[in-house]
Amino acid sequence: MLTEIRDTKLHVDERGAADAPPLLFVHGGPGAGSYDFMAFQGDRLAERFRVIGVDQRGVQQSAPLTGPVSEQDLIADYEALREHLGIEQWAILGHSYGGRIALRYATTHPAAISKAVFENPAWDMVLATDTLVGAALPLLPGVELPPHTGPMTKQLWDARVAVVGQLGERRMEIYLGPDNRDLQLPGDTEIAAEYHGRSGQFADQITQSASFAEPVLQYLAELAMPALLIKGEYDPVTSAEEIELFRSDVPDGTYYYAAGVGHFMHAEQADLFTRLVSDFLS
Repeated sequence: MLTEIRDTKLHVDERGAADAPPLLFVHGGPGAGSYDFMAFQGDRLAERFRVIGVDQRGVQQSAPLTGPVSEQDLIADYEALREHLGIEQWAILGHSYGGRIALRYATTHPAAISKAVFENPAWDMVLATDTLVGAALPLLPGVELPPHTGPMTKQLWDARVAVVGQLGERRMEIYLGPDNRDLQLPGDTEIAAEYHGRSGQFADQITQSASFAEPVLQYLAELAMPALLIKGEYDPVTSAEEIELFRSDVPDGTYYYAAGVGHFMHAEQADLFTRLVSDFLS
């Protein structure tokens, strides 16, 4: 349903008992929306938790953007939603680019977060896209990764997304484990073209914002709550450098290596993912 939050309307998919421990899902993309995660995990996790999937402002089933957007806006939206729902503290689960937002949220408002789960996060956008393009290049003979120094820029983001876009229909080969290549993400076909257009507008705006280039890896050492990092064996996003920093810097961190899966463990091994997250949060 659409919920008025701050100066917009957010699509909020809430499942599970009202008095169950609350869990916020923070989607990636940028602009991916919560539809796919909730399709695979919403009802499963709702057996033990009050699961709250939110389309970020301007994304998919939320109201379209009417101006610029920053990562700070997304965090402020989540905080306003938490207060609106009367939740004192919730756990968060950030997937892909959502892991970056979840990390910023958890260290900006630590009293609001009980535990944090990161599934194949893209914390540092330069490192994450290094890894992503590196996974694509073996399928693109003759294409190279241009050298880059400095922070992420919109131009660099667009250039690297364009490289991955050259894979065309083969794009999902780098995101899924070899035994899961026939997996279909329902949002690709079940979400209206209008909503996909909104997601594209969001991605264009957020990658232009100064917040998109800001470093966040220093926040790992500031995580004040138990944290779980899930890394798929074939995931093309989370870099080795980010994993090492998590394992060395997070005060109360748990690392889980998910054999056989790629970027979408929550869909590729849905039941195992549910058990893993449920056990950690409990």
